[in-house]
Parts: sequence; C-alpha cells; structure tokens
Amino acid sequence: MKLPLSFSLFTLLTFSILMSLSCKKEHIYMNNAEIIGSDPRMCACCGGAEIVINSVPDPGGPGYFLVAKFPANFNFGNNQTYPIAVKIDWLFENGACGGKHVIITRIEKR
Repeated sequence: MKLPLSFSLFTLLTFSILMSLSCKKEHIYMNNAEIIGSDPRMCACCGGAEIVINSVPDPGGPGYFLVAKFPANFNFGNNQTYPIAVKIDWLFENGACGGKHVIITRIEKR
C-alpha cells in the first residue's frame, strides 16, 4: 500500500518542527574569566571583586579589573575560595575611574 503524498509531507513537516523545538541553543559567552579576589579598600575607584578577563589586555594597572556590578542572581556561595573560574558577558563601566571597572551582565561558573 502506497501512502499519499500529502501524508508523507505532513509527517516530514511534523518531524522537522519537533526536531527544531527540541534543540537547545546555547548562548556563547563573550569571555572566560577568573575572579581572583576582592579589594577591601574604601575609596571612590577601589573596592569590589577583582577579575582577570581572558584575551582582554591589562587595564594599565595591577593586571585585573574591578567589578562594579554583578547580575542580581549571582552569588559567590559560602566559604568561597579564589580563583573562581567563570564565563561572562560584560562591558566597561563609563565612569571616572579610568576604565578599570566592568559591569558583568551575565555570569556562570565554569
């Protein structure tokens, strides 16, 4: 028995739709990075987490950036030891601190 062409096309279309819906697309992060510590100083351009961003040149200072802001859903956990390997999306903070501060827009531990 031969199936009608419309049934074959319907089956193929249904299969294609189900396959495309089942595929999980993973968003690629901008950079890998390591949170290497925290800066306890209390001045206008100090303080915050210290982060080294892979493939991003030294900001002209100590070899790391200071994180001005993390996403609200990120937390270091209890008794965290450094370094912390992470994947991040980020941007430079436009401020008066000479380009040393970054804003982390998305982060995930590696």
